[in-house]
Amino acid sequence: MSGQSVLNLVIAAAVLLWVLYRQLQPRPVKEDRPYRLMFVLAVLGTVQIVQLAGQTEISAAGYAALLIGLLSGAGFGWLRGRLVHFWRGPDGTLMRQGNWLTLVLWVVGIAVHLGLDWAGVHLSPEGHSSGAEALGLSGIMLYLAVALAAQRFATLARTPAERQPNTLKTL
Repeated sequence: MSGQSVLNLVIAAAVLLWVLYRQLQPRPVKEDRPYRLMFVLAVLGTVQIVQLAGQTEISAAGYAALLIGLLSGAGFGWLRGRLVHFWRGPDGTLMRQGNWLTLVLWVVGIAVHLGLDWAGVHLSPEGHSSGAEALGLSGIMLYLAVALAAQRFATLARTPAERQPNTLKTL
């Protein structure tokens, strides 16, 4: 594992821990700019993958594992978004908070993603497994972006059409 791969893994682990912590806290949902964090993570993840693709040969199995992993991230994110608790505060702010099920879905989703990365490495032709392994590590930021965006999309899809600040309904 190269120094860059270790750095990618450390950064991704720190981002994931930060995301998990924030998921379990009551937090306002930024309805006016809901996808900014996901966009930043997606750009970072895409840049890492493009740089890696220019430096090493990556097998089709590695790319397939990445694509299936991103789809699984979207699926788990959508499911978390359907299950997260949210409500409108007294000032009309949309609030959300995850729970133990949210945390379990994150753990299972990451495990599935890592399992797919492992499969991509082991299904790669001899001599191409290191590229697939590096792709799996580089794809973590993009995975987080897709998973968070799907969760946010599912959460916002559950909000009522009326977004008046004086709405006091508990959702």
